[in-house]
Amino acid sequence: MREVNFIDDRDCHGIKIRDRDDCHHHEEKCKPEVIILECGHRPQDAYFEIEEGTVTPDQEFVLDRVRIDMACLTKPMVKIEFSSLVVFEAEDTEAEEFEVEVDLLFSLVRVSKGEREVVQTWRYLYNIATGGITELTVEMSQPFTVTYCDKPCPGTCEYLMIVEGNNFVGDFATMRVIRPDLSVIAKSIC
Repeated sequence: MREVNFIDDRDCHGIKIRDRDDCHHHEEKCKPEVIILECGHRPQDAYFEIEEGTVTPDQEFVLDRVRIDMACLTKPMVKIEFSSLVVFEAEDTEAEEFEVEVDLLFSLVRVSKGEREVVQTWRYLYNIATGGITELTVEMSQPFTVTYCDKPCPGTCEYLMIVEGNNFVGDFATMRVIRPDLSVIAKSIC
């Protein structure tokens, strides 16, 4: 009769194991937890072009990018964090109802094996409208932050955060997205 050596389940990552052979088999199958952290490289502020107070339409900027090699991970799970500041100065002096609007679209793009895919988008919308005054001036510096979880295939991926201008109302002196910061944390889901 074979003797069973019971062991403490903490030796096998919280899994109830009957004997040392089972524990060794489990450890081979589920490697110790590896966590990968990568920070963005080449962050760039977005300075929107303005002509005579009007923001030039259809401008798009890559704010930051990060590349992560997950070849050593099984069923990788990635948490992406992005932060920036949306800064603008605008006024409206020629209307019965005064209005200033900034409408931006932020897109998270994943590039893997030559394929480029938008995995998530977020909209930044600031709008103020008022009547009964002689003019409206807005100076704004607002944080814009997002987090997102992704389950890509193992291998190397590059994530990009892109901003594009959808709509602008008012007479603009400045329109920028500054201090972009993109980072990712990845680990296996065993």
